[in-house]
Order: sequence, then structure tokens, then C-alpha cells
Amino acid sequence: MIDNSVDPKLYSEIQKFGAMDMEICMQCGACSASCPLSEGANPFPRKIYRYLQLGLKDKLLQSSVPWLCYYCGECNKECPRGAEPAETMMATRRWLTTQYDWTGLSGKLYLSKAWEMGALISVALFIILLFVFFHGPIITDYVSVNSFAPVMWIEIGDLLMAIILSGFLLSNAFRMYRFIMSDTKAPLSLYIKEAKTFILNFATQKRWRECGEDKNRWMKHFILVTGYLTMMTLIIVCIRWFQVDDSSWHFTSIFGYYATSVLLYVTVDMFRSRMKKQETIHRYSELSDWLFLILLFLTSLTGIIMHIFRLAGWPMGTYVAYVIHLAVAVPMLVIEVPFGKWSHLFYRPLALFLSAVKDKASKTSRLDVKDVIAAVGDTFMICQQCGTCTSVCPVNLISSYSPRHILRRLALNNATQNSVDKAVWDCFTCNACGASCPRGIDIINVVKAVRGLNISLGIIPESLKAPFESLKKNGNPWNGARNKRLEWTGDLDIKAFAPDDKYCLFTCCTTAYNPENKKAGQALLQLMKHAGISFGMFGEKENCCGDLAHKSGANEIFSDLCAKNTKIFLKEDVKAILTTSPHCLNSFKNNYPDLRDVSCEHYTELLDRLVSKSRLIPSVRVESTVTYHDPCYPGRHNNIYEAPRRILQSIPGLTLVEMGNNKKGSICCGGGGGGAWSKANDRKGDQNLSMLRIEEALSTGAEMIATACPFCILMLNDAIDKLGVKHKIVVTDPAQLLLQSVNLGYEVDMMDNIKPNHSSEVCHV
Repeated sequence: MIDNSVDPKLYSEIQKFGAMDMEICMQCGACSASCPLSEGANPFPRKIYRYLQLGLKDKLLQSSVPWLCYYCGECNKECPRGAEPAETMMATRRWLTTQYDWTGLSGKLYLSKAWEMGALISVALFIILLFVFFHGPIITDYVSVNSFAPVMWIEIGDLLMAIILSGFLLSNAFRMYRFIMSDTKAPLSLYIKEAKTFILNFATQKRWRECGEDKNRWMKHFILVTGYLTMMTLIIVCIRWFQVDDSSWHFTSIFGYYATSVLLYVTVDMFRSRMKKQETIHRYSELSDWLFLILLFLTSLTGIIMHIFRLAGWPMGTYVAYVIHLAVAVPMLVIEVPFGKWSHLFYRPLALFLSAVKDKASKTSRLDVKDVIAAVGDTFMICQQCGTCTSVCPVNLISSYSPRHILRRLALNNATQNSVDKAVWDCFTCNACGASCPRGIDIINVVKAVRGLNISLGIIPESLKAPFESLKKNGNPWNGARNKRLEWTGDLDIKAFAPDDKYCLFTCCTTAYNPENKKAGQALLQLMKHAGISFGMFGEKENCCGDLAHKSGANEIFSDLCAKNTKIFLKEDVKAILTTSPHCLNSFKNNYPDLRDVSCEHYTELLDRLVSKSRLIPSVRVESTVTYHDPCYPGRHNNIYEAPRRILQSIPGLTLVEMGNNKKGSICCGGGGGGAWSKANDRKGDQNLSMLRIEEALSTGAEMIATACPFCILMLNDAIDKLGVKHKIVVTDPAQLLLQSVNLGYEVDMMDNIKPNHSSEVCHV
């Protein structure tokens, strides 16, 4: 199964085949707009440039798009950056040919002139030597081709060659089928029904009529194909009637004259066209583009010469011309048909056939764009398809994911289950897309709406069924017992919340039930106690903040959790909520409408302020190098970047180093939006986002990666296990590091009144 992983060497690999200008393409879509064959949901050549820019080798292998282009060159004219998308499409087809070929010969022939010429010459010499040593009787009194080359031998040779070539071509075609249809299941009846698509496009190339200024080019191509196929049929099937020694007429002669005439005429015309470099379609030509035409022309020409010599009664001239004719024709068939330029005549109609099957096998979504608009408004309809959201989505570092494509499908109201319904569950709600959208579209809200509409139809990912059930039954998604919600506090004496407490400390379910978060939570409790902060907890009365349900679109579950938590907060007269998780922070601040008058902040904001006011004084040196991973929810969702860094920078001996992707550009851990429960991270094969993040942290030389989110701690620890680097780096929390540095016996001025403050990001530098 293809995993759509990123290959950073993809473009340089395809560049060898003639691809151009990937680096200057800005994804404006002018090429797609100018292409008469580009469709709304299938915009090429832009899409292929996108795959190349992102290094999506497996996605490119799955695509039939490069074969849908007929290389008219209109896109080259319209590109505002002067790129050559048509050449890149052609180069991509050459590369795909080498990927389908299991022998590896296509790659060698396309990339090496020596290999291609050497292969052609070798086969030609083989044919000549066969006749030198194994020819039949040479009769010079009159022309007797069937004596010199007995028709039975030629017929057997033709059939063997046809079987071998068909074997190569069909086995390569099967590989093409496996690539393109890897993510699609279609019944056999659909393949049979759409077989006409292959036959029609193989025979006529009729789609070419819509391309370019020369509307007759498709007809020339059609005539060339008919002549070529006629000649192939005469040689392989009808050789015993076609190869005759007497001058008597036979019906196959008509087809022979037709094939020879059109092959000569069209190849000469195509030579002239290629030599007119000013024509958009032929500004660039590879050796492989010329060789097939040259060999086809020479095959026809030598056939005519042999026929003239035979009619003239010149035996030796006929036999020599016959050998030369085969020495040209056989290499053309053996080398060019399965491994070279000719193969596109087979791959293109096959791609159209598979595309037709794939489109009709794709189940249409049960959603209507009107339902999405009713849920979130119509702002997403103003999407200008710039692709910024897709370019910044961190998932694209390891796979292919396109928020733009989801919006596009919805706007066109042609969503399918694969393109939209399933795709939305691969989003980790990191908000990189929304934070970068030039139109200000809340893309996460659109994703959430689509998820919710699917859930309302009873379509729930298998991985989320158990968490949802646990939320309803236990008030948490981890199937944890309610009476064990405070076990994480250990021996620390934590009192129940009272109205005169400064804070209600709300426990994240992941902190409560995941052992990896226990130490971070306990460190926070000790620091708050040491600083004299009055706080209490609801313990078993708490329910999950509902972040998972909210971002998953499980609206009924979220509404129930929201109502229960809101009721207890208001009943107990809570004035300020302190959260251990940024997901809880985001829920209470942005998704609980009745808590607008209740202050809510993340624990790093409080600790930052406590250090600033000298309520916590880091004094013990912590000799270590640490890098900070910005979680998505305090960061892109709530703009908290500096508070945790100031905490770390206040610790003596601690060296803070930054990863290349930090703050607004931080790479998501993959735990949000249901990712911590789903196996979405594992579907990428050998790499996922959290593993990528650990590798980036290691590249800084850090011994620790600090983060302020229970999900991130969970996901990053899992990545360390998968990478086997426990001896190189550990995951920690700013509260844990601060606790190591604060002398708990230090007397603190208890008179300093510290108030929750939403602007604590700028409390000190």
C-alpha cells in the first residue's frame, strides 16, 4: 500500500528527464486555467508541480494526471513566471514510464544516450548476425525471399517477439494499474463497462482535438497509429500472405501500401514540425522523441526499397534490403515499444481508462455544501485556491494532505467520501492553515463541520468510537474510572475548591489518566503551593473539557460536557480557571459561551508571572541544553509563545536552543483533533509528525525537549520509543524544570497579589 511519504529528491530525479522550473512555480493556477482539458477537481499541470514541490513521489505514482496532458504547450505561454509546465509534464511521463518498468531498462535508455543507441545497435547487429549464419538458400537467378528467409521462421520469430513484448508491456501496465488504483476498489463489472474508454482513446486520441491551435494534429496522430497498427498486423498475423515472392496481387498488398504511405507522410510531417522550434509544442525535444520517428521512417523506407528491388528482379539487393529492413524494425519494436517513446501510446489510454473507473468507483459524499454553509457560514466559499493552507500544513512534511482540495470540493459541491469525508479525519486541527489563510477562512471550523455532519449520519471513525463512548459514560476519553481522577496527585494534599480560592485548577483527562504526564502535573502543584497560590479542584465532579468531542464534530457529546462543567463552575462561583492543558484552555475560553466572565489561563502564564514577581525564584543550576516544542493550542490557537520560554530562560545553567520550526511555524505533534486516539500517525509508515519533531530536536544538540501540553508529552514520548533514542533525549515540562531549580525551602513574600492576566505574554522580557 502506498503511504504518500515525502521524497526530497523527487524533483531532482525528474529533472534528469527534462522537468523545468519547479522552483519558480507559485501555484497561481494560470497553467490549469489555460488548459482546455484541466477540470475543476483535477487541475493540471498545477497539481503535478505541487507534487514535485512537496516531494510526493507516491502521490505522483498514484496519479494518472501526467498522461491526461497532450502537450499542446498552451500552459507554457500563459505562465506569468515563464515556467515550462508542459515540459515538466512530459518529463514526468518519462519518469513514470521508468517507474512502471520493472526491468529498469527504461530508466537507462532515457537517461543515457549511450545506453539507448547501444541497445538499438546491439539488437540490429543480432538480427544481422542471425541472417549471416542462419539464412536459407540464396537464389540469385530470381528473387526468392521465402528461400532466403523462410516465412515459417519469420512467423515463429514474429510471434515470439510479440509474446515477449506483450509480456513486458502488460506487466508494466499491471504495475501502472496497481499504482493508480491502490486506494480504489472497483467491481469487475465497472472495468468491463469502461473498457470502451481504453479502446476509443487508443484508437483515436480524440481528446487531442481540444488542444492547441492546430486542431488537425490529432488526425495526423490517428493516421500514424492506424498505419503503425496495420503494419504490425501484417507482419505478425498476416506474414505468410504478405511476404510473397511472385508479383501476383493479394488483398494484404492494399494494407501494406496504405501503412507504408501514411507512415512516410506523417513521420516526415512530424520531422518538419519538430524542426520548427518556434512552435510551443516542440521547443524542446529529447533524443527519445526523435528516435522513434526516425526508426519508424527508416522501417517504412527500407520496406519500400526492398519492395522496389523485388519488383525489379534484383535478388541480392532484395535480400540485403530485407536484412536492413529487419535490422531497423526489430530494434524499434524491441526497444521503443515496451521501454521507450512508443509506450505512451499504450499508457495514455490506459490512464484514461483507469481514471474513468476510479471516478465512477469513488462514492459521492452524502453531504451537501448547503449543510456545511448552514453550520459554519459561507466564508469558506471565498477561498481563492491559492494553496497557502496546503503549503503550510505540517502533515505535508510526511504525506500528502490538502485543506485547499477539501475547500475546493465543497465549493464545487462534488465531494466524495475519499476526497472530503475521510480526508477531514486526517487533520490534527493544528490551525497552521487558518493562521496563514490570506482570506481569513477558519478552515478548522469547516473541517469540524464536515466531521459533525458525518457523525450525524452515523459515520464515525472506528478509532473514535471507544473515546466517544467513554466520554458519555465516564466523563473522559481514556476509559478512566471517575473515582480515580485525582490519583495522579499522589501523596500531595489537594483540597476541594472553595469560592474564596484564587483558582480552580482543572485537570486535563490526559494528565489524570496518562502516567507520562503525572510528574508534570505534580510539579505544577508543588510550585503553586510553594508560591502560596490558593487553589482547589473539583476532582471526581469534573468532566472532560470536551475538546476531542468539539474538534471531532460530536456536537451532542460536547454540549452535554459543556453544560455539566458550566453548571458546576457557576454553581461554585469560580472566578478563574487554571488549566494543565492548552486544549482545556481553548475550550473554556472559546467554546463555553456561558463562561465569558470567568477568567481562564494556561499554567505557563501563571508560572511566568510568578517568576516575574519573584514569587518563584529559580536558584539551583540545571546544567542541560533544552529545546522548546510549541504546542499548537497555546501557540497558533491562543498566541502563547513567550511565557514558557521565559520560564526556561530564568533557570540558571539551562541553555535554551530553538528548532528551525518554532513558534507560529512549529510542527504539530499529531495528537490534536483526535490524532492521539486514531492511528493516523501510524499510517505514514516509517515516519510521523512527532518522530519528525524529535529528529528536529536532536539536530539542535538538545538533551531535553520541553513542552507544555499533555498530548504533546504523550506523542513525543511515543516517538522517542519508536526512534529508539531514549538515551539521547527526554521529554519534559517547563514546570518540572522550574521545580528542579526552585529551592522549596526559600521564604516567599506572600503579600504580593498576583492576578490572572490575559496579556501575560508581555509581562516581562
